Amino acid sequence: MAYDLEADWHLLDTCNYRCGYCFFGPDILGAKLRTFAEPADWKRAFDATGATWLIHMTGGEPSLYPGFAELCAGLTDRHFISINSNLTHGSIENFARQVAPTRVSFINAGLHLDERDRRSGHDVFRRNLEALLSRNFTTLVSLVATPAALRRFEEAVALLRPLDMFPIPKLFRGVLDGKHYPDAYSRDEKEIFKAASRAARAAYERLLAGREEGPSLDMLNDDRYLDGLPVYAGTLCHAGERFVHVVPNGDVFRCGGTDLLGNLLEGTLRLRQAPMPCASSHCYYFCNKYIAEPLVARAPPREKPRLRQKVLAALTRAGLPLRQTSHR
Repeated sequence: MAYDLEADWHLLDTCNYRCGYCFFGPDILGAKLRTFAEPADWKRAFDATGATWLIHMTGGEPSLYPGFAELCAGLTDRHFISINSNLTHGSIENFARQVAPTRVSFINAGLHLDERDRRSGHDVFRRNLEALLSRNFTTLVSLVATPAALRRFEEAVALLRPLDMFPIPKLFRGVLDGKHYPDAYSRDEKEIFKAASRAARAAYERLLAGREEGPSLDMLNDDRYLDGLPVYAGTLCHAGERFVHVVPNGDVFRCGGTDLLGNLLEGTLRLRQAPMPCASSHCYYFCNKYIAEPLVARAPPREKPRLRQKVLAALTRAGLPLRQTSHR
């Protein structure tokens, strides 16, 4: 894929699932779906920038967006996309028919075992996954690795085996039962996670072989961060220059909801012209991709958990999402 600029596009807040580990509360996930433009308007807005985009579509559940397949088909006339989805909506089958797989970098299909059990969602997941695989979309299946999910990992493997797919353990970041993760993973949970990651890398090696660029969400290597995440603050980053964060109304931020750069729908986007120091907390997948210099300043190992807990607590008190898209 040849593209000029990547966007992490938080398309909507609404979701049909209520996963207990989601950064958004039920009031946000269950809010009435609100849209700010028609699919054709979004296509015109991205096209008007003159750039070729790689647009990572997430939420909420992006497939709930009215005219989702039409939206994706229009965007991929000129641009490339990737998607986070729980694969529960009927629009996925329309998407598989209308969108060219060569214009889709990857689809991250979230398995969410407990929620699927509650909502009898396994059959629709398999049906939509089969529709994507039959059209040769690069599809990854991930499982947010809460302690409960790690205990059920072999069950997830068995569920996906008939489709020749394998679950990727996705690092859980956040607070669950009063514990802060990934710091709270036990030794046994870390060992399960590492073994699952090794197996997932082997399973997806053939699928991803030959790609010049891997998926922007490098979930296959999440086991690197079981003992703590890198500290990016102050490090030069291409966010705002080669990467941006877009919210539902079209506002464009450098990263993580800070440093407004304009609005896509209004045609006022103005990108930065050079790397700038990191000044926000967003997503280590994109941080790793767009960092402009080696990481040299990190908190000492003993202090990192305490530092991250302070940051998480501050964001929680402020009522801000810790990461809009990490657990899709």
